Amino acid sequence: MKQTRIALLVIVVLLALVSVSVAGATPLYPPTDDGPVGPASAPGPFSPSPINPDAVLWDNGPLVNSPGTGPGGSDESLAMDITSGLTTRGSNVSVLSSARIADDFTIADSGGWDITGITFFIYMGGGPPTTPSPFTAINYQIWDGPPDDVGSSVVYGDTITNRLTATSWANMYRRLESDPTDSSRPVFYLVTSDSFTLPAGDYWLDWQADGDPLYSGPWQPPVTINGQTTTGNAKQYFGDVWQEVVDASLGTPQGEPFVIEGTVNPPTAVTLSSLTSDSGSSMPWVLPATVLLLLAVAGLYLIKTRRLAR
Repeated sequence: MKQTRIALLVIVVLLALVSVSVAGATPLYPPTDDGPVGPASAPGPFSPSPINPDAVLWDNGPLVNSPGTGPGGSDESLAMDITSGLTTRGSNVSVLSSARIADDFTIADSGGWDITGITFFIYMGGGPPTTPSPFTAINYQIWDGPPDDVGSSVVYGDTITNRLTATSWANMYRRLESDPTDSSRPVFYLVTSDSFTLPAGDYWLDWQADGDPLYSGPWQPPVTINGQTTTGNAKQYFGDVWQEVVDASLGTPQGEPFVIEGTVNPPTAVTLSSLTSDSGSSMPWVLPATVLLLLAVAGLYLIKTRRLAR
């Protein structure tokens, strides 16, 4: 009898360990927000946009496609499930699920950019209040190529440092077009303030956010443009792999909204003394050679003139 009890105890302990292991390996939320509608979020005071229009270097796409139609005259970002068949409200971007979102941007200015901040647009489900913001953290990285490319490297940022400097309601809700009473997903600004320089080139930005565990997510809504079912080429890191962000119903690629702020650096001036040969050596002979060429031309002109005079 005693041996039987011991055996049963061992089995119970093993089952408990297996269940804990499985729970730890299972993401807290699925890759996309297909959950039920939560209680309404009462609109609070709207904080002016932290984005300075004069400082915007890159805007990765709009999110509002129904201005002024939400509670209290707020804006709405509608997943156009009736009009266009799009059904994804947002993609998992939560720290607890080890999920990340990435999208690309290009610096075409030859002098590069001095970046001073990046603004993200993210929501949590379940009816969080619009004030105070439920968000507590955001981290990001910038890559010199796609994050799932073995040849790409991180040129700025990391997955640990909390870079959140300000967060407030964006006077916006995310919902399905077919669910006009859903006001449980207010969208918030998540603002970071940094100071770093990037040269001209193609880059990828990836990020994740954290917030109040009383609510679901955080979730990243996609770029939303009426009449467009494909809005970008974003990627999501989920379940230890990078995958394309696509609409759950149509399977069409989606982009993700963010805004980069800062200033454009002027092109580097090229002076005569900075000219070098292909081998890298300086070229002090350029000016003397030019002078000799001009003297030779002048000499030929004089000789020709004298001959004509004869």
